[in-house]
Amino acid sequence: MDPIPASKCHCGKISAPPAPFCPSCGKPMEECLLPTYGRILSYTVLYSPPEGFSSPLSIALVELEGRAKFLCHGEEKGLKIGRRVAIERLDEIYYFSTLSLRERAELFWRRRGETQQKLKAIIRSLSRRVRGSPPPGGIRAASQ
Repeated sequence: MDPIPASKCHCGKISAPPAPFCPSCGKPMEECLLPTYGRILSYTVLYSPPEGFSSPLSIALVELEGRAKFLCHGEEKGLKIGRRVAIERLDEIYYFSTLSLRERAELFWRRRGETQQKLKAIIRSLSRRVRGSPPPGGIRAASQ
């Protein structure tokens, strides 16, 4: 999977998505990449989600190994605090999932939209997992 673009300040603050200046100290930040794995810190399940989302809608606060936190959509099944998950961005939405291909396919299938769009999302996610894309040139990985 593709690493998550972020920025890191000399004061230790990590910001994702990347920001030009640190929200804590105001100094310029450097681009970096974050690992795509982390743990669920908290979660909620919406049984009456906003328009455009299927019910139930699971949302989790995931802390990546690089210390950045993301709100992500995911599957309700097996949801628990402390569970190790992977996150990825597809169509401007962050999703969390376990490493199970079946669970990932089910997650993308539940999205609203046409069947062709759902299949493309599943295939893109699978291909990212299989090939393990190298980081883009010039961007360094964040130190932990």
